[in-house]
Amino acid sequence: MRRTTIGVLGNASRPGTTLDPALLALATEVGREIARAGAVLVTGGTGGVMAAASEGAQSAGGFTVGFLPQADYEHANPHLDLAFPTGMGTIRNMLTARCCDSLIMVGGGVGTLNEVTIAYDVGTPVVALAGSGGWADRIRPTLIDDAWLDERRVVAIDFAPTPAAAAERALARVAEPRATGRLAAFIGAGGH
Repeated sequence: MRRTTIGVLGNASRPGTTLDPALLALATEVGREIARAGAVLVTGGTGGVMAAASEGAQSAGGFTVGFLPQADYEHANPHLDLAFPTGMGTIRNMLTARCCDSLIMVGGGVGTLNEVTIAYDVGTPVVALAGSGGWADRIRPTLIDDAWLDERRVVAIDFAPTPAAAAERALARVAEPRATGRLAAFIGAGGH
């Protein structure tokens, strides 16, 4: 039986910077809520929001997956049940955006924004945790009719006020029909 996958996007930890403990607490709670709902948590596998969400999910008995940008396990956070050392760098953002049933944005920098635009293009629902900072808060004024990244109106981005509400909304959005025909995989010049 295939399990529902919910991706968590957000700020990675960077050398020389300290992430706000309140942001990490929100991510931890999002992870717990995803696990309590019985879904698999998927992240980019490294530190910051990704590690906090994974820790939260594991503390609630959940299963965690990370798509690492590096080609080895050295940068994997310690809260992953399954890590894929993709060696793809930021191109690995495609994996979370395309492979998850829905996504939750907690804070976030440019990498998070990249994942959100990919998700939008392929029709993966995104729920932003309002009040978590970063792109989760900055994106709202840029949206068309408070929901759409562009005039195609592919899939609405919506907002939740709490980690529990974000997880609940992300799980509910899994049932939405997915857009098709966008960012189709290259199958070769011969069409196979």
